[in-house]
Amino acid sequence: MLEKRPHYLNGEGIHVGDRVRYKGTAGNIVFISDGEGGEFSPAYAEYDGCEAGIMVCDDDGTLTTFTEPDENLELIHHKS
Repeated sequence: MLEKRPHYLNGEGIHVGDRVRYKGTAGNIVFISDGEGGEFSPAYAEYDGCEAGIMVCDDDGTLTTFTEPDENLELIHHKS
């Protein structure tokens, strides 16, 4: 469980499964952690207990991790 959920610059909360564009590349949020707890896509549960951050898996399978959302992270749509 996240104590402090990160937010996109538009104020909406970031959730695992969100479809996003990071630095112009489309992908999905697969991991969110506040350093205490987190949310993970089933295939990424081994990241439980990691430092605070957000992980995006792009459409080519490349993983990108960053600590804070910024102008490079754009919400396309929340997981339905």
